Amino acid sequence: MLLQLFAPAAVVAVGAFAAGSLLADAAQAAATAPAGSYMRLAQCLQFGGLGTAATMLVHSCWRLWRWERGREPQCPCGGLLSRPQRSRHGRRRCLGCRRPQPET
Repeated sequence: MLLQLFAPAAVVAVGAFAAGSLLADAAQAAATAPAGSYMRLAQCLQFGGLGTAATMLVHSCWRLWRWERGREPQCPCGGLLSRPQRSRHGRRRCLGCRRPQPET
């Protein structure tokens, strides 16, 4: 359950760091006049991605904190429910047992 809750933030952080590093390496390899602007773009991409990942991490921690206190929707098995799926049924999946639950 925790892996499903925190994995998206980790993927965004790793992706931002990798994309920024790749762009920075390409800018250094070019060694031309506009390479400085590419370096700045790479830094902004890394900081923006890491900021987004930090925001996602805080949101996941907040949901987990609310779930521990009984303020977040729960499955009958006691697991935390995912976000509602966009469909006419409006179901949520349990992050523990993966069974669909109706939206309340």
